[in-house]
Amino acid sequence: MSRALVATAASLLVLLAAQPALAGINIQNKCSFPLMVWASSGSNPKSTYYLKPGAQQYLDFGPANLWPAGRIWASRSNNSDAARTTLVEFNIGGDIGNGRRQDFYDISLVRAYNHPVCVSPINPPSVGGQWCGSPSCTITDLPNFCKSPNYLTGNDPACINLDGPGTVVTNGTRPFKARCPKAFSYAADYTTSVFSCQWGTNYNVAFCY
Repeated sequence: MSRALVATAASLLVLLAAQPALAGINIQNKCSFPLMVWASSGSNPKSTYYLKPGAQQYLDFGPANLWPAGRIWASRSNNSDAARTTLVEFNIGGDIGNGRRQDFYDISLVRAYNHPVCVSPINPPSVGGQWCGSPSCTITDLPNFCKSPNYLTGNDPACINLDGPGTVVTNGTRPFKARCPKAFSYAADYTTSVFSCQWGTNYNVAFCY
């Protein structure tokens, strides 16, 4: 084999090693009632899925395996307003410099909470703390939990986190953090709320896990 062919083969192997296997996100409805589930990436139009109890929907990101500024949320009342739901956020294949990419994900209560959810990497290469961890959030007895300055709204219902969009802890955000320590309770709540995993990992998002 010529040196040129050897160099070409070596370059191809490096390229293949840098490109992860195809991956995606599996969304499950483990609630005892149907859910409307929405998924969107950046400013792209949102996709809508009707999931009966026990049903699931797979999001395939294709050969590029990129899903920047991705969001998943659900409601039993067909209210598509993400600001009134428990929000799951992804950045699949986020650029971390020098040609490298990594996945980032979190559960956000910055706007509201309406249903329990758990995010789990499927067969991750390794797990440790916020590396390929599985954040979850359940708030029971929502009417008693949701006190001023927060408030209940809608038929779902949802507890609106009035101070969540702010950048500091408040009496309004503290109850959310106390119940769900691994979820965002306000906009600058990064330390314990951002999770990451190897690019190319599959994920499972389970509502009412």
